[in-house]
Amino acid sequence: MRRLRWAIGIASVAMVAAGCGAGTGTDETSQGGSLVYDEQIPPKANWAPETDDAHALVRAGCLETLVKYGYDGDPEPMLATKWTQVDDTNWQFTLRDGVKFQNGDPMDADAVVGAIDHVLKAQTPARALNPKVISAVSAVDKSTVQVTTTAPDPVLPLRFASPNSGILAPEAYSGSQINIKGTCTGPFTVTKEVPAQSLSLKANKSYWGGKPKIASAEVRFIVDGATRTTQIQTGEAQIVRGIPAASLATVKGDDSVQTTTVALPRTTVMLLNNKKPPFDNPLVRQAIQQAVDTKAIIDGVYEGSGEPAVGPFSPDTPWAAADAQAVGGDMAQAQSLFQQAGVDPKSLSITLLAYTDRPEFADLATVIQDQLKQLGVKVKIKTGEYAGMEPDLLAGNFDAALFSRGYLVDVADPGSYFVSDWTCDGGYNIAHYCDKQTDQMIADAVATKDQDSRNQKFAEIGARLQSQAASDFLVHEEATWGLRSNVSGFKAHPLDYYVLTADLSVD
Repeated sequence: MRRLRWAIGIASVAMVAAGCGAGTGTDETSQGGSLVYDEQIPPKANWAPETDDAHALVRAGCLETLVKYGYDGDPEPMLATKWTQVDDTNWQFTLRDGVKFQNGDPMDADAVVGAIDHVLKAQTPARALNPKVISAVSAVDKSTVQVTTTAPDPVLPLRFASPNSGILAPEAYSGSQINIKGTCTGPFTVTKEVPAQSLSLKANKSYWGGKPKIASAEVRFIVDGATRTTQIQTGEAQIVRGIPAASLATVKGDDSVQTTTVALPRTTVMLLNNKKPPFDNPLVRQAIQQAVDTKAIIDGVYEGSGEPAVGPFSPDTPWAAADAQAVGGDMAQAQSLFQQAGVDPKSLSITLLAYTDRPEFADLATVIQDQLKQLGVKVKIKTGEYAGMEPDLLAGNFDAALFSRGYLVDVADPGSYFVSDWTCDGGYNIAHYCDKQTDQMIADAVATKDQDSRNQKFAEIGARLQSQAASDFLVHEEATWGLRSNVSGFKAHPLDYYVLTADLSVD
């Protein structure tokens, strides 16, 4: 299993050399060939940049951000060549000269301010960029943008590497929904969309980073993992994201397909509704945590892919406690905790939500149902799409729910994840966990500039959530990419940000 190095650069007063890690725009590589890329999750919000649709548009090679999240975890130039912290709450970004949107409009400070303002003023702003964090954005001159934060924010550059901070041309925002055709800056231009099914793209010959090496591409949104696997094996697709664990054995035996497995900054968790009985009792939560055998889940559901969770963060990250251990598979301890809580497990009947957007959740829910049955706990499984479940989850109208959460998906720093998911007033606190001491620990951590101290504080918070069974952390996830052997220039990104790039080629 290939591991990626986790090195998050805070860059509290960062000055990045112009051109570092970026193309020169003078590459004369001839264009040729085409490829198909199978994506797992279709867009669901008409490409609203404040939503997860932005991630798909970045992977499609269309949408770009001011800052690039490098493959080694460091912030690098993208549409901005440098950034400087002017004072505690003001940063300035210098824009790359000569960049144009695909419709020919200049990518200048006014356009950037308009794009960022659109996200900030959205009805539901992105967790990476929202008015609670950013109080103002303005154009200093045509090539300089100033961002003012509500409080000192050591990781602000990483916010502008989030796909939610992607920059589109003013034309994109002029209609009733976002127009992605010709309004990006990336190496590929959208020419056709079949809603929720596919995007057709052609090379952006004027791309600032150099001419793309392929002439065209297609992104197909295919939820079914078996179908994606079949397409990479038949050659119908050249790149596939998310080969299911059950298909790995057959794919790895195919000489025409290369596979790359990476550890993801993502953990599957069984969220326990902390504000609703019986999970408002921490002893009951701990009993459930002890009863669920994560090793059996890895072996049976994930077929050895992934590893038992030791809390929110996997043990190879700088945010996991050095002595972190997985918890679970101890029925005797679970029974003892129920006794301490004064609760008869046979009296419990809970509903476990398992959204179908994650096909493995059906099997996972069944395994958990069987494990808890050994204690007499009755578990009813309810399935459906996540979008239909989310209102009840946010409102607290549920008992328990399986959930796959990327802890760096909003901002490439755990602070944003902790604030949104595990503070009393967090906007994405689906577990409805509320602990004033944890709130204070999180506030102290996100205000800390020194990276080592910050990491240590994050580790302590993660250990606290695990010890309190704030919810039951189950699996640290991995992802396997499939790649046809005639494809060159692809590299799996630690946050799944970049797929269709100017460097891709097909023999």
